[in-house]
Amino acid sequence: MLFILNIFKRIIPTSDFNRHVTTLIVGQLFVHLISFAALPIITRIYSVEQIGSYSLFMAIFMVLSIVSTGRYDSAIVVEPDEKKSIALWSLSLLISFLFSLILFVLLLIFKENLLLFLKTQQLGIYILLLPLAIFLASINRATQFYFNKIEAYRKITQADIIKSGVNSSGGVVLGLLKFLSGGLIVANILSLLISAFYLFFQLPKRFWNAISFSVVALKEVAISYKDYLSYYSISGVLSALVSNGTPIFIIFFFTEKTAGYYFMAEKVVSIPLGLVVAAISRVFYQKATLLYHENKNEFLQLIFTIQKRMLFVLIPLLIVLSLAAPYFFELFGDDWRKAGEMIKYFAVLVFFNNLVSPVGSISNIINRLDILLYFNIVLAVCRLGTFYIGSLFFSFEYALLLSAFVLSLCYIGLDFYLKKLIRDCL
Repeated sequence: MLFILNIFKRIIPTSDFNRHVTTLIVGQLFVHLISFAALPIITRIYSVEQIGSYSLFMAIFMVLSIVSTGRYDSAIVVEPDEKKSIALWSLSLLISFLFSLILFVLLLIFKENLLLFLKTQQLGIYILLLPLAIFLASINRATQFYFNKIEAYRKITQADIIKSGVNSSGGVVLGLLKFLSGGLIVANILSLLISAFYLFFQLPKRFWNAISFSVVALKEVAISYKDYLSYYSISGVLSALVSNGTPIFIIFFFTEKTAGYYFMAEKVVSIPLGLVVAAISRVFYQKATLLYHENKNEFLQLIFTIQKRMLFVLIPLLIVLSLAAPYFFELFGDDWRKAGEMIKYFAVLVFFNNLVSPVGSISNIINRLDILLYFNIVLAVCRLGTFYIGSLFFSFEYALLLSAFVLSLCYIGLDFYLKKLIRDCL
């Protein structure tokens, strides 16, 4: 951990940047330690199929929660005027509330049809909790974007720790109480609720003084950032479908049990990577927004410097995970070794995804959301196509390898194209 911190203290000679990144990395360390400590218990309480069912719920949740705000929450950091950024916060939550309400009505009507289509009956009545989870997630995300804007990274970190603690401990307690069918889902919703309350109480007085649901103010920011509602929303859904919605594809083309293995494999990989990538991405977005308008040479240099340093973290980490994961997963129970063996089949995708991840926000900063839309369309088609071909001719592991290889080429192409656009502006 100290090795990682020392690397990123030298990412850029700006002390504020280093301080913010360090704050987020330390916070993410606690978040992932809590999650990691709970994993061996959760995997022994819940069956692979039950975790697979939870992974399906989370995949749908992640995909729909992205679009639930019209992506206006992402514009909070970009908007220079604080009153307008607060109006964007209000607009995001209003859209999310209406979205969640409509979704709840639709689920009441079509619940059984949806469960049949997704080839799962284990979710059952718990699918109706999806709209509540989406709305609570919108509150958390929009409020954290505001704290990102004002550089209140400590509050973001504290909220993440609270959420992780409640989610992990809640899943364990509910499991021990034999509330197995929906224990993980209920624990996740409780974590979002408590985290949202915490963030609300941390908002500064000037935020509450400036908050408004005026139709005029909301209409103004809605028009200003209309591309977020169109290009960015569609792009976000497709991106979430590829990165977070993989269990949906797996259950559709393979089995719920396979989705459970994959979900745990991906979760273990995300624990060490999340320490670095999540922190860097948040601070990069805020700093890069300023640099792009002030000094494009420094903006481009920031991208190269971050990626160069990340190479020294990603390469050794993924090699170790690929080799050691099968033995490590045996700690979770004899049935979980297969999850560890899956990691080597998608490690290359994890590498390129995380290397390009901070750079992906460039399309927001340079106001070229259409690029991200086209990229995510290609990504979604490739994921669907490779899994379909893989289900016809290969085992799941080789289908996963094929998909990882093709999607990695897509990320390389995006990275090259975005950097070319910046160079052309110099």
